[in-house]
Amino acid sequence: MRYLSGAGLITALAVAACGQRPDSPHDTGARYPADAAGECRVLTSADIQAATGTVVKAVGRGSMPGAGGTCGNYATADSELFLGVNRLASRTEYAASVAAVPRDVYPQRRKLIGLGEEAVLFVGPGVRYLVARQGEAGIVLFPLVDERALSDEQLRSLAERALVH
Repeated sequence: MRYLSGAGLITALAVAACGQRPDSPHDTGARYPADAAGECRVLTSADIQAATGTVVKAVGRGSMPGAGGTCGNYATADSELFLGVNRLASRTEYAASVAAVPRDVYPQRRKLIGLGEEAVLFVGPGVRYLVARQGEAGIVLFPLVDERALSDEQLRSLAERALVH
């Protein structure tokens, strides 16, 4: 499995944290916290394994460098970060999350038709970031592995699962 490293990982982590600090008005961790095991309620390790075939475990926010998802963070069995998840609670948070993604890091922006009411996949060299919304609820998925370990189709499938919760 290939993981992001160097500049790609730093960029992904910086964007994932953008607008999602614990003191940020966009941080929905308090409203959508992980359960006692660190699982995101809208996208569990079982959901991720079913969609990707990769065995993952929940890890606590801040428990390792890059584990910045406000709803959940997942690592592989060998403790390599795999996916971060932020939960959005409104259309305003969705819009703010989309606006916060820097064009110089993610020059490609692909609207994903049929995924919720609105969805955008941001793509840059070695990094991806998906933001989707259905009604007032939304999700941000930031893979910490490249597309060979987690494809765009699998990422979309994970967003679909999260939006129905």
